[in-house]
Amino acid sequence: MQKVKWIFFGYLGVVAAVVLGIAVSFRAAPPRDPKTLYIPYAGSIRTFDPAEVNDTIGGPLVGYVYECLYNYKYGVRPYTLFPELAAEMPEISDDGLTMTIKLRKGIHFYDPHKQVFPDGVGPEIKAGDVIYSLKRICDFNLASPNYSAFQGVFQGLDQWWDYTQHTPAKEIDWQKPIEGMQAVDDYTVRFKLTHINPQLIFHFAQEMSGIVCRKAVEYYGESFRQHPVGSGAYALAENLPEQRLTYVANPIYRGAPDIDGEHAIPPQDPNHMPHIQRIELEYFDEQLPVWILLQQGLFDGLSDVPKDSIRGAIQSGNLTPELQKKGLVLNKVTTPTTDFIAFNMKDKILGGNRPLRQAMSMAFDRKNYVDIFQMGRGLPANGMIPPGLATYNADAKNPYTEYNLSRARELMKEAERIQGGPIPPMTLLMRDSDTLSRQMAEYFCSQMAQIGVTLHPEYRDWARYQDMVDNRQTQVFDAGWQGDYPDEQNFLQLCYSANIPNAGLNEFCYKNEQFDKLYEQAINMQDTPQRRALYEQMEQILNEDCPAIWEYYIVYFTLKYDWVQNSHWMDYGYGLRQYTTLDSKLRLKRFNEGDFRK
Repeated sequence: MQKVKWIFFGYLGVVAAVVLGIAVSFRAAPPRDPKTLYIPYAGSIRTFDPAEVNDTIGGPLVGYVYECLYNYKYGVRPYTLFPELAAEMPEISDDGLTMTIKLRKGIHFYDPHKQVFPDGVGPEIKAGDVIYSLKRICDFNLASPNYSAFQGVFQGLDQWWDYTQHTPAKEIDWQKPIEGMQAVDDYTVRFKLTHINPQLIFHFAQEMSGIVCRKAVEYYGESFRQHPVGSGAYALAENLPEQRLTYVANPIYRGAPDIDGEHAIPPQDPNHMPHIQRIELEYFDEQLPVWILLQQGLFDGLSDVPKDSIRGAIQSGNLTPELQKKGLVLNKVTTPTTDFIAFNMKDKILGGNRPLRQAMSMAFDRKNYVDIFQMGRGLPANGMIPPGLATYNADAKNPYTEYNLSRARELMKEAERIQGGPIPPMTLLMRDSDTLSRQMAEYFCSQMAQIGVTLHPEYRDWARYQDMVDNRQTQVFDAGWQGDYPDEQNFLQLCYSANIPNAGLNEFCYKNEQFDKLYEQAINMQDTPQRRALYEQMEQILNEDCPAIWEYYIVYFTLKYDWVQNSHWMDYGYGLRQYTTLDSKLRLKRFNEGDFRK
């Protein structure tokens, strides 16, 4: 332990020296490019392909480039959808089984590197592109983790899935019809559903449903995931893995997401978006360098204050006067996000031993964990459903989320009886290999040791972690889920058994027939008290079965400088950076007045 400790502090010293050197070099000409927004990102990016993305790091980055049929109105509560690539809200038949969507006209794909299209201007987006993009998500060969969102939804989709399963990727006939996905004409798409699906429109407003260009997919092949060609407000100009991502304003963007390309806003018009012409994201896998660079004014904002910096940054619930003087603004945001330690229910030790899972959940001190590692940036969880959703109840009692070592030890006796002896050591997979992840793993392992459970932590980078989870190469693993849309179904789908196969969303590999029946009943219902009652019953089943240790609901302490304006927190939506403005004059004024060396 002493050796590890000293290596760690020596490492911090080296990092601090390097960062201070970088900061001094930037200090010679602050504040860098006055027309560029500088922000950090913390995870390796596996893909920019909408069909493949299903994580909170990659999703927003995909959303800079690609547009969907629908999006959320910026800054509006309650959350409200508006037509983006669609020209209007969908027309739904009386029986709820047919959805017809008209498309906007004059919107083109943009190729920033001019590899697919010599002048950068791709074809106009039409109904066929919508059908193609959705078919790709449902292509067995692509193995999209988002397929489960559409599985069984469209008429004839099972036949398409079976066809792609038995057809090599290069031989797929993309013109092969699916009964439930029809291009009525160039600007009209008609979907025929197998059942009423109130959540479908939400799926059409997620990054996974971003409309892609078939010619670009075929040109780039496997490397398409690193070369996005979309129609959004920004284009990816530079992609240096684990170094830097640079986005630039799409020069053929129509200037706003809710208008046709035929009625584009002129670039010289002050209402033309995006307002910021260049965004640079810089990769850091440790929080300390980011915090130092932020205080130097070399980043314009931060999605969360690092744990180790909170005491020095916040006094009496607000930023210190020194940080306020520089122009930093603090915002506290409770998000619809649940962090948890998940169990692989197919594991021979965990899957058939509910008392073991219950005991492990009761041996975890959530409040202490939030105090130590989140410094007030979280609420101890009492179930899967987080704040911000209708059925969340802060006062609900879940015996297995209460810290109770004596009860946990009693449950361990039953767990060992089921096991036929002591519980063998198990592996804990972490989402990253940074210092914080190691500290969190050490804490969790020590908690479990109190009841005789031994865990050996493994640390992987984000991309490798995702691969291992998708391929079910786990026992116990660190995980979390951020809501994609304002409906409890978005969380409960993680435990629906039909979502287990093909790297589906059910990473727990959890299966409960009663839960499945309630889920299938609820997803066909509109938002009513009856549907909410079903949601509550499903959560009670999960509380008892413990497919995961529900840890905490995330509260972000977001920071931005006051020269970054019109920047509202949105739990849902994509491509939102186009609304943000950058006051270059105020930025320079702050640098001249404030001491950014500290």
